[in-house]
Amino acid sequence: MRKAERGGTALLRRGTCLALWALLALGTAHGPAGAGEAAHGTELRILHTNDTHAHLAGVDDRGQACFADERCRGGMSRIAAAIDAARREGDNVLALDAGDQFQGTLFYAVEKWPVLAAFDRRMPYDAMTLGNHEFDEGCGALRQFLDAQPIPVLAANLAPERGCPLFGSRIRPFLVRIVQGEAVGIVGLANDRVTAQAQACPHTLFRDAAQSLRQAVTELEARGVRRIVALSHLGLPADRELARQVDGVDVIVGGHTHAWLGPGSDTGPYPLVERSPAGLPVLVVTAALATRYIGDLSVSFDARGIPVRWRGGPRELTPESPRREDISALTAQHAAVLERYRAQRVGRHAVDMPDGLEACRAGECFGGLLLADALLDVARPRGADMALVNAGSIRAAIPPGEVSRGQLLAAIPFGNEVVLREYTGGQLLRALEHGVAGEDGRGPALLQPSGLRYVVDASRPSGSRIVSAEVLPPSGEAEPLAAEGRYRVALPAYLARGGDGYDMLREGRPLPLKAVKDVDAAEAYLKAHSPLTRMSASRIRRAGTGE
Repeated sequence: MRKAERGGTALLRRGTCLALWALLALGTAHGPAGAGEAAHGTELRILHTNDTHAHLAGVDDRGQACFADERCRGGMSRIAAAIDAARREGDNVLALDAGDQFQGTLFYAVEKWPVLAAFDRRMPYDAMTLGNHEFDEGCGALRQFLDAQPIPVLAANLAPERGCPLFGSRIRPFLVRIVQGEAVGIVGLANDRVTAQAQACPHTLFRDAAQSLRQAVTELEARGVRRIVALSHLGLPADRELARQVDGVDVIVGGHTHAWLGPGSDTGPYPLVERSPAGLPVLVVTAALATRYIGDLSVSFDARGIPVRWRGGPRELTPESPRREDISALTAQHAAVLERYRAQRVGRHAVDMPDGLEACRAGECFGGLLLADALLDVARPRGADMALVNAGSIRAAIPPGEVSRGQLLAAIPFGNEVVLREYTGGQLLRALEHGVAGEDGRGPALLQPSGLRYVVDASRPSGSRIVSAEVLPPSGEAEPLAAEGRYRVALPAYLARGGDGYDMLREGRPLPLKAVKDVDAAEAYLKAHSPLTRMSASRIRRAGTGE
């Protein structure tokens, strides 16, 4: 029987919902479960991570990736220790990872998927799903990763065709765990934009997420499973919408948008409580990124499998938090492999401006402008007017001081070829609009420019946010970007292929350019300008904000 039908009639269901929400009005279950049905149900404790992005040793106080975990926050050894400790405390623990283990630090830039598989073989997760970055090296490399590690991988919406290396792999739609004698279903939902955002092959097909989730819930309920958790890498807005669209789901553990929930959050409390179509509570959680936090949610169910009380929040893993010695030793072993990259100095800079993964998605940042300047420097002899770099291509900050080859590889890890294309001004204006189409005009598609500046008003409707755009010649006055004009643009091959939804950038006319990788261009630029003491700013301005 579906959860929406438990209780017999719509009137009874409505009464049940009103009673439940009356409980919520009194407080969201701080303390032990109350009397009545909740006391005779099950309490499930879910520990969860997402978007760990190869931060195997955690992060320092500035949010930069560490290479030794002793004095840092987070890291895989602390996550494993936290899960192990919870399991010693009770037999009701599920440990889940919501995807994007790939990409983000020098560990991954140098060793790729094998280093993550080595850690996963020791991590006490019950299940994981796939993020968009799991597809960065293509489906063949992902298949090797899946075959090399034991964690069950769930993706109900992934439907690879014959011809895709993932066809016939060990990915499954859901699994069932027995917790305190009760069956708990876990349904995976992989990121479904990987053909645009990563290197998934054309045979990597996806079904509609809501339809896939409904089908999985139907199958689980037919088996008598009444407690269901969705494990998603679709992003928080999509997770909240799924909670409102699909009956039978109790908890959605998510990732992708790096959202922080809890005290001080602009997004909302932990958990966010949505209502299913039947009016029942659906708890939506996520735990930021980079291993600094582990989400810890306890849910009490009544005898019918409906959540009635809950408590918890994201827990910061501080330097004082316990570590698991075997994983700390594994971290040290792999960190030693990186020493030669960290020791190879390529230049120095003294530019004080925002930088790093989140900063580059919010506005102009040092790494984004550095890379854009480097691409323009490479292509200027071939007549380039400007360069464009998507913010999502910058994965880490490059702090002021000595810069190593390792820092550049961590910040610019994708190894994109630099290409030269000719576009009309109209195509470029469409590209700029696409870059600021996200919430508040921010996100991984935001374009970091060189030889160009633009003003954005995020209060306007998406598609009409670019207030002005001007070309900046090497000498002379700025000139408006003319819709009918033609411009030569240096950019990563990823964007020229239409990555990040930039279909309009596929339309450019290819021009000859000597082959060079983006990170190598950045290294050559930094060497040539070291010490780099200043960088022209105000290339991205926000109307009415002073930014």
